[in-house]
Amino acid sequence: MCLDKPLKDRDSGADFQAGCQELNGAQSLAFVRQRHQEADQDLGRMRNQQKFLNTLAKQAASPATILNPFRLYPVIGSGLDTLIVDKDMGLFDLSSMFWAMKDVTGGDGKQMTVPIANPNFPTRGDGVAVKWDTAKAKQLFDQLKKDDKVTVTGP
Repeated sequence: MCLDKPLKDRDSGADFQAGCQELNGAQSLAFVRQRHQEADQDLGRMRNQQKFLNTLAKQAASPATILNPFRLYPVIGSGLDTLIVDKDMGLFDLSSMFWAMKDVTGGDGKQMTVPIANPNFPTRGDGVAVKWDTAKAKQLFDQLKKDDKVTVTGP
């Protein structure tokens, strides 16, 4: 994970120097959970989570992983353990899905966020939350559900 600036968040336990570094499981979890040093809190956490997943996907798709069965099989196993598919999904469907996912790590993928109406929506319990733009969110989810071209993005 390469960081532009040092990152310290007492609540998540994140404590990282600027620059590129390898994170273990606990550090990875702290990185994706931290938000308090971000100016836009939850939206900053979201960007860091996207950055983490992008870095992880690139590492999983690297030749060092793909060409080494001792690294590849545990990665595939971990991925499959987190995947829930329809009972009618066959091996061909699963292979096609994984093949399509390679575009994400190659830079052809698109990251998006549900459209946001208010990034600092007051709440009773936690202080503030992110409130979706419900009309645009519905439109986005309908486009995804129908496998249409996505024209609505956030925040």
